[in-house]
Amino acid sequence: MDLSYDSANKARGAFRASVPGLAIRIKGYLASYSVKDFSVNGLAFVAGKDFFEVGKQLHVDLLLGQKEILLGMTCEVVRHIGDGLMGCVFIDLDKYQEERLDKLVLEIQKRMIQLRKKKGAS
Repeated sequence: MDLSYDSANKARGAFRASVPGLAIRIKGYLASYSVKDFSVNGLAFVAGKDFFEVGKQLHVDLLLGQKEILLGMTCEVVRHIGDGLMGCVFIDLDKYQEERLDKLVLEIQKRMIQLRKKKGAS
């Protein structure tokens, strides 16, 4: 599994992770959209040819491959990053959703630490 961390970009003020195969499904749209990176505060996704206005609220499900990871979240488009990327922040998450996001980010951080240790030992 390829994981990356962008420490130079502090736009969301939280650890940001990139996980291959992570995507969102947006209510009302047929396609799923690849997630470039995410944090406990928000995410950046590749909108492709679709366009989402800044301020638009999206109801999304988080997917890993075909597996539904977290359902029924709301995020708001806060900026157009460029190259079809949209930056969003999560809004009005319930306690369960917050806990699941925290756990997912923590698991990715643990995995990255293990990979670094393994790499340093070789």
